[in-house]
Amino acid sequence: MKRVEGKLAVGNSGMFALALALTVAALSPPAQAKAETRNIPQYSGSITFSPEGVLFVGDNIGSAVFAYRTDPSQADPRDKEVKPFEIDQIDSAIARAIKAKASELQVNDMAVHPITHEVYISISKLSGGKVTPVVVKISATGKITTVDLNAEDRTEYKIKDSPTPNQHFIQRAWMVPDAEKYREKAETSMRSMTIVDMKFHNGELYIAGISNEEFASTLRRVPYPFTGEVSTIHVKIYHTSHAQYETRAPIRAMTFADVDGKDTLVAAYTCSPVVLIPVDELKDGAKVEGRVVGDMGNGQPISMVNINYNGIPTIFVTNGAHSPRYIPVSDLQNAQVYTPENSPHHMQLDTSPPYPLGAVGKAVFFWGASMRADLLNEKFLISLTRDTQSGDLNLESLPIFPLPIKLDQVWSEYDFKGVKQPGEK
Repeated sequence: MKRVEGKLAVGNSGMFALALALTVAALSPPAQAKAETRNIPQYSGSITFSPEGVLFVGDNIGSAVFAYRTDPSQADPRDKEVKPFEIDQIDSAIARAIKAKASELQVNDMAVHPITHEVYISISKLSGGKVTPVVVKISATGKITTVDLNAEDRTEYKIKDSPTPNQHFIQRAWMVPDAEKYREKAETSMRSMTIVDMKFHNGELYIAGISNEEFASTLRRVPYPFTGEVSTIHVKIYHTSHAQYETRAPIRAMTFADVDGKDTLVAAYTCSPVVLIPVDELKDGAKVEGRVVGDMGNGQPISMVNINYNGIPTIFVTNGAHSPRYIPVSDLQNAQVYTPENSPHHMQLDTSPPYPLGAVGKAVFFWGASMRADLLNEKFLISLTRDTQSGDLNLESLPIFPLPIKLDQVWSEYDFKGVKQPGEK
């Protein structure tokens, strides 16, 4: 597993593969879904919150989701003022706080507490041949503390239809890198995609990922508090840029919006369709077809965040291969749905004339690469950003309006004396 010394890795599948290999002997077959538990997470992956501040931690190795009640009264009072803040080299700061090296850590996800506005980050720590799940919370003052993943009142939902540890992907190749990297990718357990994204919505936890079935793309609706009840839905889409129906690759990022008068799940997939599914279609046992209303281009979505852009309901979408996008929810209303009949019949690339396609909003100016993003407050986003010049991983607040940018590293005509600034008379 190749690492960059001194830099905290983000989303390295090699870390998961190692964690799974180290723990697979201890894994038992997925058990009946349950709530009260003596288990603890073996992996801290996707995280999200309920509006009341319950923290959900996805454990792909154990095929489970753990729920932790947080105590907002224990937060630093200054956090509740929700002022923008920035912590440079957050990777090094986290490493110091948990007595580790930055090179031993991998960031898996980030979420903001809806009441205290503390930033929670899920991490895998590799040390001494052991992978340890860690969740830290970060205050606006820069204080970093760990979440007790062994809290006595934790509850657990066990996923019964996850892939087994020995189910793997096929090996394919591209011009770069060398074949060994693709072999390592193919050896990643499919269990690593049991939970890809989670969102809490109207009393239920929505879990996007895959199952052990051939029709693998799966969306699970789990009521909270956990009772063992689950609605399992298999989702297929017509992937416009791949020119084929797809039933295996999962939703990568999702959120919810009111579209065409219906409560609607808005999802994004790799290479990168935007998909709508009315919530009332997401019933247990259903095989649904998501409505593809646009394609952002080749790449892999990371985060989808509901924001208010100058009074306009909007979705902020980050992507591992593109600048973030602002998608006005109004663009999704009565949007054209792409099908085999009105789409190209061969694979499309970013260089293809129609792309980006459909209701995908606008790419926005963003300095660096956002690894994870969430809503800090009504005026600011919070982003784990890889800096363009230094390569550092920084935790930074960014304005929603007019653009999610900082200007401390961007030089233009406006930085010279004698130039009128925008809006100046």
